[in-house]
Amino acid sequence: MLAALAVVACGGGDADGDSKRKFLGATELCEGAFSVEGAVALRVVTGAELFYPSPEGEGVSAVATDLEHDFLRREPSSPEHTLCSVYRKGGNDFTDARLRFSLAGKYELDNSDLASSQHPYAMGKLATAGVKRSYLYFECVSPRLPGSAESPALIGGEISDRHPPDKDSRPLWEASLTTLHSAALALAKELGCARDGGLPPKATLVPVSR
Repeated sequence: MLAALAVVACGGGDADGDSKRKFLGATELCEGAFSVEGAVALRVVTGAELFYPSPEGEGVSAVATDLEHDFLRREPSSPEHTLCSVYRKGGNDFTDARLRFSLAGKYELDNSDLASSQHPYAMGKLATAGVKRSYLYFECVSPRLPGSAESPALIGGEISDRHPPDKDSRPLWEASLTTLHSAALALAKELGCARDGGLPPKATLVPVSR
């Protein structure tokens, strides 16, 4: 895993190295985590059209398996699992965006003390968007998660952006949430969540009051 990350990270900004590498479009990253809509949004978030290949061990199926194992352990929450580390062409050794998912506790749905930089939206169990980070929670009932019919698994997702602007930008924070929704929907489908975990086919960007 570390070796794969090093291969991906090294060469960022190296014109000679870049000329010999195969770069991918956003829809090709992380086992198809990004739909066309999600890919367009990711380009807004990163400002890039092409990306380094995904690090080994990341992707939709790997995170689905990790969450399946976490749920079987009956832990109230789980470690965060990286679904996608995004490195844009011409970038440096640091990720430009990262998407993580984990089992979440019900207490995480309390947004009564929401930071001013976070903007709530009507999607999933809870969705908040920001230019630096966005979050999306959904419930999953699936045969892959024994007992979830009685007690659905609450899954939380986060996207972080390394290059947020200094000021809030609604187009950017909505692009961030749209990117996260795309990956969350792909994960819900991979897990076999009933009704796709309650997530809409496309991101619904309807703000709600705090």
